[in-house]
Amino acid sequence: MFCKILITTTATLFAITAWCQEGSPDEAGAATTDALKQVLQTEMEDGQFDVLSGFENALVTLAVMPRYPKRALKKKVDGEITLAFDISKHGRAENITVVAGDPKGVFDDEAVDAMQYWAFSPARLATCGTVEQQARQTLRFVHDGDPQVQFAPLVVNDIPQPPRPMEETTLRQFRDEQRAAAQMSQVYDSRYFITTHRVEPDYPLKALDRRKEGMVALAFIIEADGTVGDVEVIDTVAGTYFQRPSLTAIRQWTFQPKMRQGRPVPSVACHEFVFHADEYERSGKLSRAREEANIRTFSPN
Repeated sequence: MFCKILITTTATLFAITAWCQEGSPDEAGAATTDALKQVLQTEMEDGQFDVLSGFENALVTLAVMPRYPKRALKKKVDGEITLAFDISKHGRAENITVVAGDPKGVFDDEAVDAMQYWAFSPARLATCGTVEQQARQTLRFVHDGDPQVQFAPLVVNDIPQPPRPMEETTLRQFRDEQRAAAQMSQVYDSRYFITTHRVEPDYPLKALDRRKEGMVALAFIIEADGTVGDVEVIDTVAGTYFQRPSLTAIRQWTFQPKMRQGRPVPSVACHEFVFHADEYERSGKLSRAREEANIRTFSPN
């Protein structure tokens, strides 16, 4: 669910300058540049922060369906299970627990195992960066259903998220598509700006070898000519691996610049790169079982 809120100039400036004054995280490097501060100050003085801003809750981008337990399927046992977990700042389910199951214990192992492979668009702050959220997901097992495993809308911080268009495919097809893609990061739209050219960051081979995943949030200047000026790293997850390729990529982007009184002017923008590795080939038996499983990939809109 995307909640848009009209924020006053003073409130928005305070929220944005908060991370400017704090400086970059330990992994990020230098403090906020004078150029970024100057553009922020200019936008405040000209009243340019009376704009729509908002907060976006986490959404499912990839759902991996658990196998129907063979014994339950043979006996035509239907059931339902609800999992609680944290959605991390880089969009993975962590600290997964079973909060309800009927029949008890029948579907637990398969459901928890599958949830480890789900992917999410993490919650994004109105200003810049992502945050962790608490979530619940209910899965229904229906032996004669189509599909046999179904799921209710994701519940984030007790708010059900609206259903979105999705496609069904096999894990093998999904992996093949991932391998064919030139890059492997998830890219979200920058805050309220239109890109005219974008380059996705490379996924570092060292990170892939070690199954490392992460996120890099960047604040930067969009110059009057649409190019990217000074860039600051606002927040990272596993930034040691992903900060450099993120900076290299964002500096190649171009945008439609902000217009003021008919003329293009510099402005401050934010963008997050989220890095998810392909984790579907962890071990022999489970990997082979997942070959025939279905996954659901969701439209970003």
